Amino acid sequence: MSRCSICHCSVAEDDVTTQCPQCTQTYHGECWDGVGGCATYGCSEAAQAEKPPVAQFVGGGWGDDKQCPACFARIPSSLLVCRCGARFPYADPMSIEAFQGWSDKERRRARTRKQLVLLFVFSLFGFTAPVLGAIAGFRAHKLRDELVGESGAYLALGYGTAALGACWAVIGLLLLAQ
Repeated sequence: MSRCSICHCSVAEDDVTTQCPQCTQTYHGECWDGVGGCATYGCSEAAQAEKPPVAQFVGGGWGDDKQCPACFARIPSSLLVCRCGARFPYADPMSIEAFQGWSDKERRRARTRKQLVLLFVFSLFGFTAPVLGAIAGFRAHKLRDELVGESGAYLALGYGTAALGACWAVIGLLLLAQ
C-alpha cells in the first residue's frame, strides 16, 4: 500500500489510480487530475504553473485618485509625491491637518539631524568638543524617538558626539593635571 503524494492518504487497491510515467509515483486519479500532473518536485510530468494574463488597464475605478493636501490637485492614489513637490508617508489620502502635522514633524526631524551633524563637525576641534558633545548627547537623548528613524544613524551620531566630547574633556583634564 502506498500514499498519494498530493492528498497524503493511503491508496487502496480498489481506488482509481494514475502512475506518473516519469517517476512512477502512484496517485489517486482525482488528485492527479486536480493538480494537473505529477506532484514530485523536478519531475518532467509536474504540472506547469500558468501565468495570469497581463493587465491591460490599471486603475480607473473608484478610489484610484486622491486630492493632494498641499496643492489640491487630483493625483493617482498610489503616488507618494505630487507634481507640486509635496511628499507623503503612505499612499492613502491624507487630510490637510494630517499632512501639515506630518510635514512639520519631518521638518523638525531634518532640522535636528542637521544640527547633530554640525555639532559633530564642530566637536572635532578639541576645545569645543566637551560643550558641544554634551549638547549633542542631551539633544540625542531628548529626541531619541524621532531620531531612531530607519537606521538610527543620527541617534548614534548624537551619542557618538557626546562620547567624543567626553574623551576630549578627559584629555583636557589630563593635560591640565600635568
